[in-house]
Amino acid sequence: MKYLSLIGLVLAGSVLAGEGAVELDREDVVVHGTLLKPDAAETLVILHAGSGPTDRDGNQTGMINNSLRLLAEAIADQGIAVLRYDKRGIGASRSDQPESDLRPSHYVNDLVAWVEWGRDRGFEHIHLIGHSEGALFAKAAAHEVPVDSVISIAGAGRSAGVLLREQTEGRLPGELGEQFEEILTALEAGRQADEVPTVLQSIFRSSVQPYMIEWLAMEPAELAAGLDVPLLVIGGSTDLQVGQADFDALAAHARDSAWIEGMNHVLKPAEGPIEEQITIYNNPDLPLHEALTPTLAEWLDSQ
Repeated sequence: MKYLSLIGLVLAGSVLAGEGAVELDREDVVVHGTLLKPDAAETLVILHAGSGPTDRDGNQTGMINNSLRLLAEAIADQGIAVLRYDKRGIGASRSDQPESDLRPSHYVNDLVAWVEWGRDRGFEHIHLIGHSEGALFAKAAAHEVPVDSVISIAGAGRSAGVLLREQTEGRLPGELGEQFEEILTALEAGRQADEVPTVLQSIFRSSVQPYMIEWLAMEPAELAAGLDVPLLVIGGSTDLQVGQADFDALAAHARDSAWIEGMNHVLKPAEGPIEEQITIYNNPDLPLHEALTPTLAEWLDSQ
């Protein structure tokens, strides 16, 4: 799968040790990140956050859990440099780019540019970690630029269309369900929908439809199968957003996989339905699931 070429890449920001701010000038937006770099680290891990307004720390407005910040710190404690960043349009990387101009390929190309940024700073080994939707973009980026490995955490293994249908099954009665299917089918065929019911605007508003058309065409399992670098797939048994079927679809094409009992979507120990997990989604002080860091450390040490 081909993506937009990298044009006008300007590198800025440099951290020699400890923690510091870094920037990537992408012409239409400056992408801001944080680099944790232990002394003498030769390996760099680049983290890509999940869907929606998720920032470099794994947080959204009204949902503060620090999952990605904790993950970055845990990896850095292993002597490995870690870069995490606010994807374009989010947090410190806000810009004037309208939503209607945004595409998944922007995220993929930004990630490719960060890999090149890491190479230019002397990192001999670079690994990509994508969380949730970020796992899709990490796999896509690895098709475009050489990396040492890809790690998918809580990533979907089936197309977005399949997941959207599963998530709405039985929740859109009668005509509304028919309209949902008609719009989704049109987008999957590469056509925008002119008429969207008010209740479906949050999903199918006209400004997000161009993004969805490209997103719906991306097949996670196919991207996994086409990788020529090692893939580690990690899933959690109490993840309410990505389930066993997605884990299995990706694990079939992975060098290794880890199914962590009792880990939820924000990488914390959890049990029960969303009503019981909601406080965990908003608990920045709760540590990561104890099995996650050793799994990552073993993988990174072996590559």
